[in-house]
Amino acid sequence: MVLALAAVLCTATFWILKSADRRRSAALDAVSRAPVLLIAIGAAISIIWRTSSAPFAPSEWTAAGADVMLAALAFAAAAQFRISKLASVCPASFRLTIGGAPLFLIVCGLSAFILVPQLSFSAAFLLAGALTLNGAAFDRRAVTDAPAPSTLKSAVRLESAAILALGIPVAVMLEAIATAAPQGMPLVTPVYEAARSFFLAFAIGGGLGLGAAHLGNKPQHKNRRTQLAIGAGLLAVLISPVVGAHPVIAAAAAGLLWGEDTRAAVMPRVRLRRLAERNIAPFAYFGFGVLLGPRILQADLLSIVFAAAAVTVMRAGPRLFSLKKTTLPKESQMFLAWFGGAPGAASALFLISLFDAPSIVAQDAILTVGALAVTFGVVAARLTSRPLVKLLLKETALAKKRARFAG
Repeated sequence: MVLALAAVLCTATFWILKSADRRRSAALDAVSRAPVLLIAIGAAISIIWRTSSAPFAPSEWTAAGADVMLAALAFAAAAQFRISKLASVCPASFRLTIGGAPLFLIVCGLSAFILVPQLSFSAAFLLAGALTLNGAAFDRRAVTDAPAPSTLKSAVRLESAAILALGIPVAVMLEAIATAAPQGMPLVTPVYEAARSFFLAFAIGGGLGLGAAHLGNKPQHKNRRTQLAIGAGLLAVLISPVVGAHPVIAAAAAGLLWGEDTRAAVMPRVRLRRLAERNIAPFAYFGFGVLLGPRILQADLLSIVFAAAAVTVMRAGPRLFSLKKTTLPKESQMFLAWFGGAPGAASALFLISLFDAPSIVAQDAILTVGALAVTFGVVAARLTSRPLVKLLLKETALAKKRARFAG
């Protein structure tokens, strides 16, 4: 049943990506720009539904749907860049991905373990792994639609894609570490099973992505590169559960290998990601509100303190530290430190995907604190994105004036 549901949802998702007409896209685009409203509506509906004692869908179905949508986001993000050239194309994105994100993971995990008594060490780092996955598409639009420097736009676009594509395997491995072994089995059993699932997923997804790239590079198929890429991602997600591979990792691997080997230009890649986020983010935020929104009311003071710090100081500090040695102007470094990296749709979907894993240590606490942190992150990103962009443009103009007078 779970596999059948995943197949239906996956087919529908990629069909939407492939055949989105302008009118529906405009409507979904408008909805996707109101994540806070979607979460609030979902939470209100959930509270009313719970008071009526009506049953919820099985957790396996819920987790399967979240995995499919997360796989689509992971594939679209991974297809945005060539991983071998990320450091040379955009040093700021490279530093934020290999420096800022791991440092945030460590700081956030240790802080969660200290501040939230309900969380064990492994559960605290699983929560940190979920919050590392960014996905606030509405956040990036404030920069891409503004007259900001091209290097800054590139950093915003590639950093969020790289952290999502490369952070999902880390988050899934942290999930395995936080999972209790079945009774009578060695403690490393969940980690072993996850490693096996990783290997199969990378083999299947990577092979399909590489094949789609090679086929699309041929002159007779160059106009069908995007369709071939979507087909590779679709097959990766459908085949993975049959052989015991992780579908989200398989989709990310397909996107990475396709992005590495394809000759597609930047705009088709960006268009693919926009379609994915426009069609998936509204459902992700609404589902997050329905399933996890009411948990915000259960949070205690320590959880609130941690969640607020996780999306502000803990996030900005590591990002600013990782950008110190880049050639970006100081005002751009400060902007990137506070602007990007907020948890969003990807974090919400990853938390929902944990519904069918009752053997995770402190699962209830992870979901409650994670729901609070994602909500804070979405609200903060929505409230500050445009004011921060206006402040950046003002500071950039002042810096140019000072440079002219100094010269």
